[in-house]
Amino acid sequence: MNFLEQKKRIGFKNVMRWLAFFTGVVFYSAGIALFFSAGDITVGGFSGIALLINRFTGFPVGVTLIIMNVPMFIICAKVFGFKFIIKSIAGVAVSSVLIDLLSNFNLFEEVALSPEMYALFGGVTAGAGIGLLYMYGYTTGGSDLIVWLLRLKMPYANMGTILLVLNVIVVSAGAVFAGSAQSFLYSAIAVFCYSKAIDTVLVTNDRLHLIFIISNKYEEIADGINNILRRGVTVIESKGWFTKESRPMIMCIIDKSQVYTFRSLLKERDPEAFFILTDAREVIGQGFKDIDPVNWNKKKEINIEKWNKNS
Repeated sequence: MNFLEQKKRIGFKNVMRWLAFFTGVVFYSAGIALFFSAGDITVGGFSGIALLINRFTGFPVGVTLIIMNVPMFIICAKVFGFKFIIKSIAGVAVSSVLIDLLSNFNLFEEVALSPEMYALFGGVTAGAGIGLLYMYGYTTGGSDLIVWLLRLKMPYANMGTILLVLNVIVVSAGAVFAGSAQSFLYSAIAVFCYSKAIDTVLVTNDRLHLIFIISNKYEEIADGINNILRRGVTVIESKGWFTKESRPMIMCIIDKSQVYTFRSLLKERDPEAFFILTDAREVIGQGFKDIDPVNWNKKKEINIEKWNKNS
C-alpha cells in the first residue's frame, strides 16, 4: 500500500466516522423522542430518568440529559482527562438538541400505535443508533460514563450485571409512578430490543473470519495473503490421521470484506486447496483489539494521528 492509498484510506475512515456519528445520533434521538417519549415508555439509564422527569414535570428531555451529564463530564475529565470525554460531550450535545426538536413531532398520532409497537420500534431504533456510536468510540454519556468509573474501583466486576440492576431500578420506578404493571412489561420489551439492537450492530461490525488452509502451495498462498490482503499468516505443522502425512497448514484472520478477494487469490494459486472459513466472534492481540476495552479506540486514534503527521 503506497502513501497515496494510505492517505485515501485514512480520509475514507474519517468520513465514515462522521457519517456513523450523525446517523447514530439521529437514530438514537428518534427512538427516544418519537417512540419512547411519545408512547410513555420508560427505559433504563439517564434517558429513562429524563423521560420520567418529562412525563411528570414537562421539562424537556434533552435539557435534562445535559444537566444530568455535566457532573459526570467533570468527574470523568478529572479522572481520565478531557480528551477521553470529548466524544461523549459531542454525543450528548447533538442528541439532546435532536431529542427536543423531534419531540415536537408526533409522526404516529394518526396511526395510533399500540404501546407494544412503541416499545419495539423505539428499542430497535435507539439501540441501532447507540450501536453505531459505540462502533466508532462515541457515547451519549450517562450510564456509559458510570461504567468507566466503576471499572476503576471494580475492574473484575460484571458491568453488564451492574447496568442491568441500574436499568431495573429506573424501569421499576417508572412502573410505580405510572401505577401499572403493564408499564413495566412494555419497558422490559423496550430494554430487551434496545440491548439486542446494540449487540447486533456491534457483532456485525466486529465479525472477522478465521481461515485454515491446507495446500502444497502454502508458501505462494501465504505470500499472497501477506502482500495482497495485508494480513498476518501463521503456518502450523499438521498431520492427516488417515494418511499419517505431515503437512503445513495456514491459519489467518481476514475481514468480512476480504472474503471475495481471498477466494480469488486461492483459486489463482491453488484451486485444489482444502480450506475452512468460519466466523471469529472476537480477536484479541497485535493488529486487532487490545485485551483492555479502554485501549480499543485509543489505538485507532493513535494510528490515525501518526498517518496524519506523516502526510
